[in-house]
Order: sequence, then structure tokens, then C-alpha cells
Amino acid sequence: MKTEKRTVSSEPEAHRGALLRFRVIPSARCVRRVRERIATFAIENGLVDDGLRDLLTAVGEALANAIEHSRCVDAIDIECWISSENQFMANVTDHGVGFCNHAPRGARLPSLSAERGRGLPLMRRCSDFFSISSEPYVGTTVTVGRTIRQTQTRSRRAASR
Repeated sequence: MKTEKRTVSSEPEAHRGALLRFRVIPSARCVRRVRERIATFAIENGLVDDGLRDLLTAVGEALANAIEHSRCVDAIDIECWISSENQFMANVTDHGVGFCNHAPRGARLPSLSAERGRGLPLMRRCSDFFSISSEPYVGTTVTVGRTIRQTQTRSRRAASR
């Protein structure tokens, strides 16, 4: 099943040269390190604003869902890239059981007293671009992205090339 918030290139090959790929074990202990590694990648490539924080939240939720719901011990693949339009994109891919997405696009966050069900709506709210591709017993890829502004230093460096 595939849902999309907005059409965008969800292929890392469309990046402008900044690409980060790595694998992590499916453990909740790795979520913080993944967020830190992605934040460092973004900052090193001159992307900083509040949108970065939102994107890190969306990636963290995608990773937490992969860890909890994939029912798989295989490593989870993380890919991050920056498109030429300063769209900072990330794929989180597990190789687990897959699922059907029954939540409508405009799904609201559950009540504050609810213990579950926040992941997908939160990812949608924290990203400008969102899609899920899942195939039963093959796995799931969640793609999230935000348009992030470049810092002045990075913009000047790119202009002088």
C-alpha cells in the first residue's frame, strides 16, 4: 500500500551530491544516535532551521515503527539526501512483515490519554513530503522530507563554485 502527502523525488539518486547511507540494528537504543547522525549530516551540508527538528522527529517515528512493528531482526536501512531544491529527504526501510495503512490522509492525532496511534499522523505533520510503501513479507519504506533553508555560509560557498 502506498500513500503520499506530496509528490517529490523519493529516490536518493536525485540528490545534489550530499548522500548518507547506513544500517542500524532494530533496537530502540539506536534511535537517538540515528537522529544525531542525521542532524550532523544536515548541519555539515549547511541545512539548519526548525524544519530540521521536525524532520528528525519524523525519522525517529519511522525508525521506532520499524523497530516495533517489522517483526524482523535484520538491519534497518537509513538513507538521507538533499535535493537541488534544498529538500532534505530520508528513507527508513525495514525488511519485515509489511502492513496495510488504513489511516486516512487527514488522520488526527489520538487524544492525549491514548497510548498508541501517534506515529503515522505525527510523521505526516512533521514533514512536507511523506509516503509509505509496504509489501507483505518484504518490508516497508517510509519516506519523509522537508524543505530546509540553507545557512548563509553554505549558500555563499555554493555560489562561489
